[in-house]
Amino acid sequence: MARPTPLGVACAALAAVVLAACGPKLVRTPVFDKNDPGVRVELQRREKGGVVVPRGFQHPVTIADVRMAHILANVTYQDKEEARRPAIRSQFVYDVAAGIAQAFAKATPDDEVVAAVFPEDRKLGIFTDLRVTSFRMHLEGDELRIEFMNLEDPLEKEGAKVGFQEYQLPSEMPSLAPQFTLPPSESITKFGNRGVSVAWRDDVFRRPVSLAGRDGTPKKRTVLMELPPEKDGSAKPGQPGALAPSDRPPGLSDAQIRALDRIDAARSSGSITEADYKRKRRLILENKLDDAGEVTTP
Repeated sequence: MARPTPLGVACAALAAVVLAACGPKLVRTPVFDKNDPGVRVELQRREKGGVVVPRGFQHPVTIADVRMAHILANVTYQDKEEARRPAIRSQFVYDVAAGIAQAFAKATPDDEVVAAVFPEDRKLGIFTDLRVTSFRMHLEGDELRIEFMNLEDPLEKEGAKVGFQEYQLPSEMPSLAPQFTLPPSESITKFGNRGVSVAWRDDVFRRPVSLAGRDGTPKKRTVLMELPPEKDGSAKPGQPGALAPSDRPPGLSDAQIRALDRIDAARSSGSITEADYKRKRRLILENKLDDAGEVTTP
């Protein structure tokens, strides 16, 4: 067999570089990064030959961060011992939900939202066991698809332990079978062997949620609340006259539902006054979104 000439080797190497350059390129856009607790959210899309690879997701979309926190708090997993645990530990739920809500508002139909949280456990009060839970998300119609690349896995890079600042969010799903299962629950169904599909618009995700600790012990002091709309603008949630989430007028458009979610969350956080909330809610129900100062684009 003839040995390749130096020119032939150089040409082959050049061809490999050209082919690699023409292959799909991953484009990352950081959205949210917080050190304490460790939370990271970014958008990922692929380009080939300088052209974005189309995905056709229902993005951008406005989802209240309170609703997103409710969704994440309801996703659980079972480990090899079949103990049922929250997929996202309670101390991360608020922050990662806020980052994901920001990402979905910025996402294009070709972007995936990718997020990671970095739990840590103390051993003997001295050693720190660093872990990572990473997942990707996208919207298809009224379904929110969540797939976990890592779930409470040791935080390592090339077999060595690293800090979360050195961790890069995965771009692909692992090929190995997961060491966990994701059981279905109300408005949550299985999606493949690493994911769940969530009917994110369902009223179940408006309810208050009590978050549990790592050992399953309820933390009563930590309660997420997305306030229901009021019947006449004077009753507080839980008082006579307050309107239950299921009593929203029928036939509301997607834009009206999103706008109501936004002002409910703003009222809950105290960023708008009670009078402003009542005015905006009346205008939204009358489908006067522009007068209410609400964005009407999806």
